[in-house]
Amino acid sequence: MGTDEAELQTLALDVLLLGAPQSGKSATGNVLLGSRDFPSSLSLAGVTRECQLHRRVFPGFLRRRGEEVALHLRVLDTPGYPGCLLSPERVKQAVAEGAEQAFAGGPHVVALVVRADVPFCEDGHQLLRFAEELFGPGWKSHTLLVLSHAGRVDQAGIDREEYLRQSSGPFHTLLASLEHGYHFVENSVPWLQTEGRTLLEKLLLVTRRNRYRRLQLSASDSLPSKGTVR
Repeated sequence: MGTDEAELQTLALDVLLLGAPQSGKSATGNVLLGSRDFPSSLSLAGVTRECQLHRRVFPGFLRRRGEEVALHLRVLDTPGYPGCLLSPERVKQAVAEGAEQAFAGGPHVVALVVRADVPFCEDGHQLLRFAEELFGPGWKSHTLLVLSHAGRVDQAGIDREEYLRQSSGPFHTLLASLEHGYHFVENSVPWLQTEGRTLLEKLLLVTRRNRYRRLQLSASDSLPSKGTVR
């Protein structure tokens, strides 16, 4: 099989996870991978303290020109922001270095993980400023909003779409800026093909809209490598 033919039968998707501590960020990475590769547990200080990269190949994930195409997925988990254990400068440096090491040219897409069961307040605004400092104003066109802990909404007997309509003005502004690209995830459920596949398909849609262009770090955040992504 020639190189061109092999490339037609594979599709790469590089995903960067961003979110606050205990947002469900690592659990969302596990949903994407269909694994328990990323440590995820209840903690007052947050679990992820350094960038971690995991990957998985999904054979026959989609079809292109009548042929099955394998999805080569790589997911980079990052320390939560704003964090309790690391300074904002240290988190920014760790994420910038981790993204440079893991993804040549940057990630295809950012999964911005926000809890669906808590108000979108100052921590959320700090996270948005953090993303813009890392990637510049174009980051929103490469981003899907992932609303974690969706089971809490379901347990309250509220329709998910109605729940979004009842949300605060700042949250509506965020949704509009992301072209209403969002996905609800129930992080506590075991791996289900339907749960992870739907999220992957939405991330791929964001990537297709950007013609598979990668999201590059801002010039000021292009840092020399000082460590290794685990």
